[in-house]
Amino acid sequence: ENGRKYLTFEDGTRTYFPVRVPNTVKFKIDDRDPDDQYAKLYASDVVDTINSLRLPRYGLGNYVKESHRKPPTQSEVKALNDLSRAGKRLMGFCRTNIFKRLESSGQAFILSIERHILRNYIFLYAIEQGQPIPIGAQDVGLLVARINDEDADATSITSDLFENEDNTGENEIDDKGALKSEEDYKNRASEIYAKYALEYKNRFRWLRAELFSKALSKDLQSDGISLLEILKTCGDWDSTKDTKLEALYKMIAEKHPHEKIIVFTQFADTVRYLEKHLKLRSVSNLSGVTGDSPDPTALAWHFSPESNEKRGRIKPDDELRVLVATDVLSEGQNLQDCFIVVNYDLPWAIIRLIQRAGRVDRIGQKAESILCYSFLPADGVERIIRLRDRVRLRLQENAEVVGTD
Repeated sequence: ENGRKYLTFEDGTRTYFPVRVPNTVKFKIDDRDPDDQYAKLYASDVVDTINSLRLPRYGLGNYVKESHRKPPTQSEVKALNDLSRAGKRLMGFCRTNIFKRLESSGQAFILSIERHILRNYIFLYAIEQGQPIPIGAQDVGLLVARINDEDADATSITSDLFENEDNTGENEIDDKGALKSEEDYKNRASEIYAKYALEYKNRFRWLRAELFSKALSKDLQSDGISLLEILKTCGDWDSTKDTKLEALYKMIAEKHPHEKIIVFTQFADTVRYLEKHLKLRSVSNLSGVTGDSPDPTALAWHFSPESNEKRGRIKPDDELRVLVATDVLSEGQNLQDCFIVVNYDLPWAIIRLIQRAGRVDRIGQKAESILCYSFLPADGVERIIRLRDRVRLRLQENAEVVGTD
């Protein structure tokens, strides 16, 4: 009817299919401006530093001694075998994941770098003190955003330890600016190791430091110093100079000031960052949703009460206009009170983009068009991970196989 496709229900009512309209959101990066935060992060020396990291914690199997003064126990042998199987894949995933967090937001990247340094120094503390090393889960799933939206170096254990005293939910390493030098990280590492050994002992597998070669200590130290140099060069992240955040704010406050908007990102750190700083810019009726949220479904109801048949339970004052979410909300939720989807970063898997749009493109959607906005990765990151090219190729492959748009 009028060129629009529709379904007719048993009672004679019609539901029309909306058209998905893709849009690109651009934000400014000026390589010539010494104060441009993104230009600093995407600089070739930062990229080269990340590419040259040894990442020993993710490849511990490469550092196991061939012979031991005191042979490993049966349980240690099993743990060592597990390490050797996971190693190379994890190291590759970790390096790429650092770039993906850089593509997501400057804040998520810097937090990840800080946590990575601290974890290295926790290992170094154990080695220097002749104490057992706390081995966390060696699982690729830790680094895959669709499985785990938290930083792999900020597990449920350490996020509690790193959280600010004002409980902002930022999961920062410590009070802002507290960890600046190598000495600061060493001191904090010794405190956290003590907590691991006492309060969280059963959450780790513990391996004697003497089972590993001296190269482990050397590479942990080398990576730590290299990453500290990145933090020194880039400085603290200033949200008031974040041009990507500014572009999102203008879309929400100026381009679509009254419509419902859902913003998707892969990482919980980016959700927390956007939620905090959009609220500081007076964006109201906004909430963030991550895998750590106590009740994502309740927030979906507050954002989309009509399509969830909860209008009688949700007061107008409690209704949400903006939802910032990880892909925890890209499956199994009715969000079709909204017709604007924003991809703040691009996922590896093309299916995630389709699933995100599919949360609002469902039976009951009344808008004629679904607006799908995407922030593309900056050129500096694109050169490294070729994300746009991969997504473009996957779109083309999908079209050839199933004739989809």
